[in-house]
Amino acid sequence: MADNVGYSGVIARFTGKAFVALGFVLGIYGLTEGHDVVMRAGLGLLAAGVLASAYGLYWVRRCGVMSDHGGPRRP
Repeated sequence: MADNVGYSGVIARFTGKAFVALGFVLGIYGLTEGHDVVMRAGLGLLAAGVLASAYGLYWVRRCGVMSDHGGPRRP
């Protein structure tokens, strides 16, 4: 279990990137089509994605990702 200490940061960074991409698409769709609810959902996803990416970056920089040799490996 201690070998996977840094993978939560990698997962958070991936999730953050996916949320930012989806939020951007929904935000643009909401702006062009005039759907206020879709635009607000897109902005929420953008904010959540930025926070998840920042948390993931902090976690990876602080702990690193454990390699197969037992030492921290920086991505």
